[in-house]
Amino acid sequence: MQGQSFLTGYITDSSGTKIPDVSIFTSDQLNYCISGENGKYFLKLPSNKRQVVYFSYSQRRVSRTIEPLKEGETLRLDVILNVSVGLDGFTKYGEKDRERISTIEIEAKKLERFPSVTGSVESFLKFFGAGAGNELSSGYNVRGGNYDENLVYINDIEVYRPFLIRAGQQEGLSIINPDMVDRLTFSSGGFDARYGDKMSSVLDIRYKVPVAFETSVTASMLGSSVYVGNQTRKKRLSFILGARYRSNKLLFNSLDVSGDYRPLNVDFQSLIRYRFNSNLSFSWLSNLAYNRYALAPLSRQTSFGTVSTALRLNIEMGGREEMNYLVALNGLTFEYDDLKNTSVKWINSYYVTTENEHFTTEGAYGLFELDNNLGSEDLGTEKRSLGYGYFINQARNDLKAEVFNSTIKGIQKHGRSTWYYGVKFQTENIEDVLNEWKYNDSAGFNIAVERQTGKYILLDERIKAENEVSSYRASAYLQNSLLIDKASNLKMNAGVRHQYWSLNEQNMFSPRVALSYEPNKKFNDTLLRNVKNIRTYDSLKKKDVVLKLAGGVYYQPPFYREYRRLDGRLNKNIRAQRSIHIVMGSDLNFTAWGRPFKLVNELYYKFLNDLIPYYIDNVRIRYFAENSSKGYATGFDTRVNGEFIKGLESWLSFSILQTRENITYQNESGETVNSGYLRRPTDQRVNFSILFADELGMNPTFKLHLGLVYGARVPYYFKGEARYDKTPNTIPPYRRVDVGFSKEIIGGAAGSSIRYKRIESLWASLELFNMLDFNNTVSYIWVKDANNTTYGVPNYLTGRRLNLKFILRIK
Repeated sequence: MQGQSFLTGYITDSSGTKIPDVSIFTSDQLNYCISGENGKYFLKLPSNKRQVVYFSYSQRRVSRTIEPLKEGETLRLDVILNVSVGLDGFTKYGEKDRERISTIEIEAKKLERFPSVTGSVESFLKFFGAGAGNELSSGYNVRGGNYDENLVYINDIEVYRPFLIRAGQQEGLSIINPDMVDRLTFSSGGFDARYGDKMSSVLDIRYKVPVAFETSVTASMLGSSVYVGNQTRKKRLSFILGARYRSNKLLFNSLDVSGDYRPLNVDFQSLIRYRFNSNLSFSWLSNLAYNRYALAPLSRQTSFGTVSTALRLNIEMGGREEMNYLVALNGLTFEYDDLKNTSVKWINSYYVTTENEHFTTEGAYGLFELDNNLGSEDLGTEKRSLGYGYFINQARNDLKAEVFNSTIKGIQKHGRSTWYYGVKFQTENIEDVLNEWKYNDSAGFNIAVERQTGKYILLDERIKAENEVSSYRASAYLQNSLLIDKASNLKMNAGVRHQYWSLNEQNMFSPRVALSYEPNKKFNDTLLRNVKNIRTYDSLKKKDVVLKLAGGVYYQPPFYREYRRLDGRLNKNIRAQRSIHIVMGSDLNFTAWGRPFKLVNELYYKFLNDLIPYYIDNVRIRYFAENSSKGYATGFDTRVNGEFIKGLESWLSFSILQTRENITYQNESGETVNSGYLRRPTDQRVNFSILFADELGMNPTFKLHLGLVYGARVPYYFKGEARYDKTPNTIPPYRRVDVGFSKEIIGGAAGSSIRYKRIESLWASLELFNMLDFNNTVSYIWVKDANNTTYGVPNYLTGRRLNLKFILRIK
C-alpha cells in the first residue's frame, strides 16, 4: 500500500482575505478537498510521486506542481487567487454571486486577446446581453433602453460619456482603461437598491490592486498604451498608472467620406492606495483625457439601393470639422474595514468636461442611377442623373459640465443578515451654448425662395440657445441580504432607494426585492461529504441550478440632455422616467466533454411610464423633453459559456426583444392625440453573438479569437415629426465578424524565457476587422431628386481592415 504525504496552507485573494469553498484536487481527480471558512485546506497526496494540484473557484483555476514528498511529510503551500471576497462572505467575482439576477462577472484578462475596434471594455458587452450597432462607439443598449439609461462605475465612482458627440468616430477613448481593469460586473436588469438612478443596467468596474511589480506595453497600428503597477513590501502603498494614445485614422480611411482625418486621443489615469493600518485605507483615482476629432472633407461616394434600382450619391465637399473634449476626474475614497462585520467608505469625486463642437462643411451633390444590366459593358457605371443639390452645415457648440458628489456607504453583517446602506449628495453645474444650422438646396427650391423675396434664405434647421443651470440631487438607500435557509441557499435581497432633485423638487421611492433558491444544494452537499473522489461526485450529483426572481421600481431623474428640447430650450418641470422590472431566470452549471459550462436563461418584462420620447441619429440622442409617453419592454435572454476548447473560455448569447411606446402629442390641427404603440428606436428584435477561442492542437502557441455579432433591424426616425410614424424606415441588420490570430512568443504555451526571466509574456496578434466586409448602416442622410422624390442614403460604418498588435508583460 502506497504511503501518504500531506499538502496544507491558506487560500486568499490579492488583498489577503481568506477564501472558503475552494476545490482542491489532483490532476487524476482521485485526491480532493475543499477549503474551510478560514481559507485553510488539507489535502492528502500519495508519497514519492510528482503531482499537479488544481485550485478551482469561481470558474477560476490555477495549478501548482508538487515535487515528490516523502511518506508522512507535510508541505505548506499558500495560494493567492485573483478574486475579491466581500465583507458578506460572498465574492464580488464569480460563482458566489450566482444569486444576483441578470448579472455576469468577467475577469478582464479573459477578454484581452479578442479583437476590438475601439479596444474598450464596453465593446464586449454586446456579447453578454447588450445591444450595439456601432463598432466606433462605446455606447450600448440594454433591454430596450438607450445608452443614457446605463450606470457606469469605476471603483464606486460614477463616470460619464461626452455630451456633444453626434457620431461614433468623434467619441475617442472610453474613460475606462482596459489595462487597469481587474474585473467587471454587468447587470442588465433587476439590480439592487444600492445601485443608482437609471432604468436599464449597471456596469461596475474594479481596477487592479497589484501585489508586486507588474507592467505591460501594448502597441498596434491604432495606438499604444503603457501600464505600471506595484506594491511596497509592507503592503501599505500600492499604485497603478496607465497612459494611452490612440488614432483611428486607419479605420476612418475605410469610410465613404474621404478627406484629411486628424484624430488624436490621449489620456492618463492613476489609482494610488495607501493603508494606514490593517483596517483603514485611502485611495485616489485620477483621470485626464483629451480627445480631438478633426476632418477636412474632400468628397464622398456612396452606392446604395437594390439590384433592380442601383443608385449612387457623389458629393464634392469643403470646409472643416473639429471636436475637442477635455475631461478630468478625481476621486478620493477613505475606507474602514474591520475585516469581520463592518465596512464603511466615504467617497468624494469631481468630474469636469469641456467640449467644443465647431464645424462648417458644404457640399455639392449629384444623385445618379447606375447601369444594372448584367450583360452590359457599363455595369455599375452612372447611367443617368436624377438630380443635383447643395448643402451647408454649421455649428459652434460649447459645453462645460461639472459634477461633484460625496457619498457615504457601508456594510454591516449580523449572522445570516447583511445590511447595506448609503447616502449621496451631488451638485451639477452646466453651461451650454448652442448655435447650429443646416441649409439644403435640392432641385433649386431654396434658391427660388431667395430670388422671389430677396429677403431671406430658408434654413432646414436652426438651433440657437444659451443655457446655464445648477442643481443638486440627494439620494439614500437601505438594503438587506438575508440567508433564509442555508441548506437550500434560499436568499432574499430587499431594499428601498430614495431620490430628490432640486430642479423639479420631485421625491422618488424605489422598492426592490430579489429571491434566489438552489433546489438541489442539500443533496449535493451531503453527497460531497460522503464520496471519496470528485469523479464519483460528478457522476452522482443532481443538477447544480439556481432559480431566481426579482422585481422593483427604477426611477431615472433627467440629466441635462433629457430636459433640453429639440430647439435648445430647457423644460425644468420635467419628471423622472420610471421603469418597473419583473425578471425570472435560472443559472445552471453543468459538465460537457469533462469541462465546466454555464447556461443562463432569463425572461423579463418592464412597464415604462413618464417616458421622454427621443430619436437617434448616429449616436446622438435627441430628446423631446416631455413626459409624454408610456410603454413596455419584454424579452428573453440566454447565454452559455465554458471551455468549448480545453483551457479556453468562449461565450454564446441569444436575445429576443420587443419594446414599444404610446406617445401623446399635438397634431397639425392642434389636437392632443395618441400615436398608438410604436416601435421605440432601440427595438432590435433579435441579437446573437459569439466570442470563440481556439488553438492549434499541434502547436498551442498559435491561437484564434473570434467575435461574431448579429443585430436585427431597428427603426430609424428622421427628425422629430417622423417619430409618430407607425411604419418607420429601418436600419438593416448589423452583421460583423472580427477575428484575431495570435502567437505566444514568451509565456503561456510558449514557456518562460531563460534569458529574459522578468518577461511574463509576449505575444503578437494579427487582427482582421469586419472580415466579411459587411456594409453596416448607422444612419441616413436624405436627398431629393428633380421630381422632389426623397431618398435615404446610408451612412456606412467601417470596412475591412488589418491591425497588428503586440503585448508585452513584465513582472
